[in-house]
Amino acid sequence: MIPQWLALLIAGAVILFGIYRLWLAFGGPSDEDRAEHRRGLYAMPRRQHGLIGIIFLLIAGALVATAFGWNPFRNAETPTAPTEGSGGSGKGTAIPISN
Repeated sequence: MIPQWLALLIAGAVILFGIYRLWLAFGGPSDEDRAEHRRGLYAMPRRQHGLIGIIFLLIAGALVATAFGWNPFRNAETPTAPTEGSGGSGKGTAIPISN
């Protein structure tokens, strides 16, 4: 189990990187400076920086939510047992064995 403070610390780093990518999309260096350094992050178009920045912020939001107890797969983890008299197939019930 990951401690809550560690999940929030990682989410903070993801938020900062998402904000940096949004800064590259809407602000950042001029297009002339970007043309000189056509390597790494500067080689991507501004629209793609914006899309990836938004994705990073969504992932960070989900990480913060899971750190505070949200579980999107909770219904899949807790199977429901058939109630008595429900007319189910009888799976999961014990079969009496007589000696």
